[in-house]
Amino acid sequence: MSFRGGRGNNSYNNYHNNNNNRNNYNNRPDQVNELAQRSMQQNLIPVQILGWEGASKDDLVSFLSRKTRIVLLNSIIENNAVIGYVKNENEADSLVKWSGVKFAGNSLRISKKSSQETSNTIQLLKNFIKRRYDFNLKLLNLSQISNDPELQQHGAFNTISTQSKMFQALMKLASNETELIVESIDLSNNNLEDFTGITSLAFTFPKLKNLSLSNNKVSKLKSLESWKNRLKHLRELIMINNPICSDPLYKDEILKNFPKLIVLDGIIIRDETKLQNIYKLPFNKRQFFFEDEEIQNLSTQFIQNYLPLWDSNRSQLLSLYSSESQFSVSVDTSVPNDSDSNQNPFGFYIPISRNIARVSSEKIRRQRLGKGPEEIFKIFKNLPQTKHQLLTKPQNYSIESWRYQQINGFIISLHGDYEEVGIPESDANKPPSGPRRSTHLNSNSNKLAPKSFDRVFVIVPSSNGFIIASDLLSIRPHSNPQAWIEGKPQPQTSSSSLSSSASAAAAAAAPPPPPLGTAAGASVVPSGSQISSNAQPVVPNPQNDVQQGQFTPEQQIFLQKLSLQTKLNEQFTILLAQQTNWNYEESFRTFQNFQASGQIPIEAFRK
Repeated sequence: MSFRGGRGNNSYNNYHNNNNNRNNYNNRPDQVNELAQRSMQQNLIPVQILGWEGASKDDLVSFLSRKTRIVLLNSIIENNAVIGYVKNENEADSLVKWSGVKFAGNSLRISKKSSQETSNTIQLLKNFIKRRYDFNLKLLNLSQISNDPELQQHGAFNTISTQSKMFQALMKLASNETELIVESIDLSNNNLEDFTGITSLAFTFPKLKNLSLSNNKVSKLKSLESWKNRLKHLRELIMINNPICSDPLYKDEILKNFPKLIVLDGIIIRDETKLQNIYKLPFNKRQFFFEDEEIQNLSTQFIQNYLPLWDSNRSQLLSLYSSESQFSVSVDTSVPNDSDSNQNPFGFYIPISRNIARVSSEKIRRQRLGKGPEEIFKIFKNLPQTKHQLLTKPQNYSIESWRYQQINGFIISLHGDYEEVGIPESDANKPPSGPRRSTHLNSNSNKLAPKSFDRVFVIVPSSNGFIIASDLLSIRPHSNPQAWIEGKPQPQTSSSSLSSSASAAAAAAAPPPPPLGTAAGASVVPSGSQISSNAQPVVPNPQNDVQQGQFTPEQQIFLQKLSLQTKLNEQFTILLAQQTNWNYEESFRTFQNFQASGQIPIEAFRK
């Protein structure tokens, strides 16, 4: 379906032309009722909290978790109260004892809430979703929320502030109902002045295709920033009758924030066919990438030597790090769609994580950066014992490696997973001396479990071979390796090739690795190895990255010439050629114009 003004028979007008049927969204009441009852069947204890208005609901939940070590689950806002759940009566009784604690300048009033009251509130919101959802159109109608008779009767949307909080509660409930497939949302006529109160929409429905925000009061382009890099699949947007529409930069900002938008306010603003071609470039996925054969041999031999020692005896790796070498660990606890958050404990990693998106203190950042073998080994000992399966399950790993010309070295980017087979040699949760501190961690957060990782090595020449100048280990929840499973087979090239068999690539890409030397001269590459100083960078060749026959010989020559002159990478070279109809003068003129205006991103150029 599409919004008003879009192409296709199922126009958004179909919805607006049936305004009189807005209360007939119970096409399948049995299914919606089943969804509404599901959350009521859990044996959770409801609690009510008053006096929290000085901050946000999320701030309140975090505050209680820190203070009481009790997690408030499935919290929603009902009038002036936050309603949440705890796991059992003991937790409820313990939480009630904190009634009177100061929060955001006010004293919290905490009490148990009857299950019936809470169920009524949940049912109220569930009924609202039931009335406003159209299964046939996959449309969630959230227009004129404050005028909904049932919500008005319960005072759920009496003020703008309450509307914002209740909207978050609605999104929370909707996100738990996996059977509700929502492609379109109507948020018209809600007196919205910005998107602050509805930011959660982008998190609940990240693949939303159609959105109407017409007849609101949005006036500032800055409002769009809350959805920047969100709603990447939005196809159609209606913003008519908002003050923002009169801003001269309105269209440009909309295009910038919604890269796949086709229709804006009923007007087609992009060619959908061309846009689809851009996002469906004829490149096959690659599990491995090496700049040339020499880098392939060096990097695969390095990995084959390094990982077994990392799993068995990390102390033998220390001679690969100089006094200036750096090592750090960064934890990304966000959970991918294909993993179970309950199976991804990070208790051993959090105390040493240097994720600068989470760690703001400069002092802590410095403390968690290991410099030199001694500090690096301390961090090594804080990490669980591991087992990588590069040789037995090579399909779970991906390697990219390229030259670092400035230092005559090279970079290895390794992705994959490992099993945790033992606790750390040293516990970072324990203070250097004295009794163990009380922390937010528990036994569940310290369980051993599989992890996925990304690891980047910067390797430079030394008198004994090579040393690791920089080593960054990023840990994340375990997920499958679908992202780098190769598509159709590609022709082998002299600059970058692996056996079509992933296991053969892992085992035979380099000669059998020699044993590492002593701590005084260990190296994961032969001591005499150096990167050829006269080695030439590989010129991007479209034949390397597209299916055979995708381009004519003339087009391949065109792309090579254009890439050499502009220094654009393969992807953007092809985009530039296609968008200028393979006119070389027009291509180069377009490149110069965009470069002069600073509109070409850094990632468009060859590294």
